Amino acid sequence: MEKVLIELQQAIENGETQIAMNKTKEALNYGIRTDKIIQTAINPAFKDLGQKMFDGEIYVTDVLMASRAAHAAMYVMEPILSRSTGTSKGIVAIGTVAGDLHDIGKNLVIMMLQGSGYTVIDLGIDVPAETFVEAVRMHKPDVLALSSLLTTTLPELDNMIDALEVTGLRAQVKVIVGGAPVTAEYASRIKADAYANDLFEATEAVADLVKNRIGKYAI
Repeated sequence: MEKVLIELQQAIENGETQIAMNKTKEALNYGIRTDKIIQTAINPAFKDLGQKMFDGEIYVTDVLMASRAAHAAMYVMEPILSRSTGTSKGIVAIGTVAGDLHDIGKNLVIMMLQGSGYTVIDLGIDVPAETFVEAVRMHKPDVLALSSLLTTTLPELDNMIDALEVTGLRAQVKVIVGGAPVTAEYASRIKADAYANDLFEATEAVADLVKNRIGKYAI
């Protein structure tokens, strides 16, 4: 059974979408739980890719291909992940910041959050600060999740938090940031409430923020 998880991780890292779907189905048929599939195959794949990207061994396009393969794997598990008690644990508004057109990582987080029982408002990609502000004002989410995959769009995370301060909404919502170039140090510098490096960290951090407690992913 462990072999199929290794093969799934390799398929994701290689950007092999169909193989990733097949290996996910195979893992589920073996009775492997979805959380184990994510923790031992999908998350490690992204950690390896992140290190390779940092070392200059791969490019953003490679990460995007891997993200598509991971999304395909998550899609296979979606019917299981979407089972919930029917009672929302909280509201999360999420979007990719202005200038960034990538959404696969965001979509994976959305799937995880929905599967964990949260109501998720997807604001999409290339979202300007004023749209985030309006979403906070209109939907009153417990958590605002900001994603940035590009180093060039990192300043938008800071701009977004500043926009919440200027409009007097900062105290009304917890902010979590994430994405390939985002670090805990950067999140702390821009005064985000939490930072997440992968799908599970994002879900755990949101749980902490919704319960208004200081968790291990808090800044």
